[in-house]
Amino acid sequence: MIFPYQQQSRAPGGSLRRSLYSAMLLTLALCIACVVTFGQIWHSSNTSERPMSSTLGTVHAHQAASTQSATYAPVANQVSGQQNQSLNAYISHMTQTQKIGQLLMLPVYTNGYNSALDQPLQQWDIANVIIFTQYGGALMPSTQSGLAQLAHDMQAHANQRLIVATDDEGGTVDRLAPYYGSTLSPGSLAATGDTNKVYAQARQAAQRMLANGINTDFAPLADVYQGGAIDQSRMFGSTPGDVTKYAGAFLDGLQQNGVQGTLKHWPGLGSASANPDNGLATITHSQAQLNSIDFAPFRALLARQPGMIMTTHVMVPAYDANKPASLSPVLINQVLRGQLGYQGVVVTDQMEAGGLLQAMQKQGYSDPSQAIAEATVQAILAGNDIVECPMAPDRLAAVVNAVTSAVQSGRISQDRLNQSVQRILALKAKMGLI
Repeated sequence: MIFPYQQQSRAPGGSLRRSLYSAMLLTLALCIACVVTFGQIWHSSNTSERPMSSTLGTVHAHQAASTQSATYAPVANQVSGQQNQSLNAYISHMTQTQKIGQLLMLPVYTNGYNSALDQPLQQWDIANVIIFTQYGGALMPSTQSGLAQLAHDMQAHANQRLIVATDDEGGTVDRLAPYYGSTLSPGSLAATGDTNKVYAQARQAAQRMLANGINTDFAPLADVYQGGAIDQSRMFGSTPGDVTKYAGAFLDGLQQNGVQGTLKHWPGLGSASANPDNGLATITHSQAQLNSIDFAPFRALLARQPGMIMTTHVMVPAYDANKPASLSPVLINQVLRGQLGYQGVVVTDQMEAGGLLQAMQKQGYSDPSQAIAEATVQAILAGNDIVECPMAPDRLAAVVNAVTSAVQSGRISQDRLNQSVQRILALKAKMGLI
C-alpha cells in the first residue's frame, strides 16, 4: 500500500521498575476507557432522536482507534456479524420517514442556513447533503467562514447525522477553489508522474473539507479517457493502468485523512458521446471492451475500499439497451455488485441532468418533475443507495412523495429499503457519524 506512515520504534524493556510502571499505566488506561465507554452509552441512551446501541458505539470506537495505526489499512465496507446485529437493532428503532431520508441527498446552494432547509432536514429527515458553492450564479456562501458555518448549522438542525459532500476533483471542478485558490486538474497531476504529488493534493483537499464541515468528496474520477465528450483534464489518463495508479493515490489521500472518496462515473464516461449533464450519451463498447478498459479501474480500486461509487446517466447497450446505467439493475446489481463484488454505498449523479430527463422522455415522462420522481424510484430499485435529489423545491417534494408512496405500496419493499439503509449506516459508522 502506498504512502505508509512511519512506525515509531520502542525502547527495549526489561527492568522490574519499567514492568511495574507499564502495568500501572495499563490499569489507568483501562479505567479511563471504562469511564469513556460508560459515558458514551449514557449519552446514546439519552439521545432519543438518534438511538444507538452501545455495541455499535464500541465498534465505532475500535474503528476510530484503528485509523491511528502506523500503517494505512483500508476498512472494509462489509460489516461483521456483530456490527450487522447492531445495525439491525439501530434500524429497528427508525421510523419509515427516517429510513427514506437516509436514501436521499439534498443539494444546497445558499449563503447560510435558512428556514427553507427546515422541511427537508427536519420534516422529511433527509440525511445527506451536497454543497454547491456556484450553481449558475454568485459564489455562496461568499466567504470560507460562511461555508464552515453553513455545514455546522445543517448538522445542528438536521434530525439525522449528515453526510456532507461536495465536488473537489481539482482543476475545473473544485467547489473550494473560490476560497483557497485553484488546484491542479487530475490530468495535470498525472502528467507529473508523481503519485506523491497526487496524494498531497488530495490530503490538502481533505484537510480543507474537514475544516469546513465537509466529510465526503465526489472524487476521484475512475473514467479512462478515450476521446469522449468529457473534458480530458478531469481524468487521470487514457489507460486503465494510469487511471488506477493516480486515482488510487488521490483516493488514498482523501480517505487516509478523514474524508470519504467516491469513484465516478460508473460504468465509465471516457468514450461517452455527450456529457450526461447535457444529453443522453451512449457507450458503444462491447462487453469485452468494457471489462478490459472502462470497468478495469473500478475493479482494481475496490481493494482501497472507496466510500462510495457514483453511477451516471449513460446508455450502455452491450449490457442494457433500455435503461441508462443509473437506472439499470443489470449494471448496478448484476455487474457492479455481482461480478465486481462491490458491496458499499452507490450514489447517483444529479437527477436533474439532461441525459436522465431524455431517458425518461423515452419512457413517456414529459413533465420534468414527474420524470425525476419516477426515476428516483427506479434508481433505488436498480440498486442505488443514495439519490442526489433535484434542487427545485417542487421537484424535491415530488421525489419525497414518490419514494414514500413506493415504500407504502410495497413497490420498494421493506427488505430493499433496509438493505440500503444498512449500507449507508455502515458507512456512517465508519465515518463516526453514528
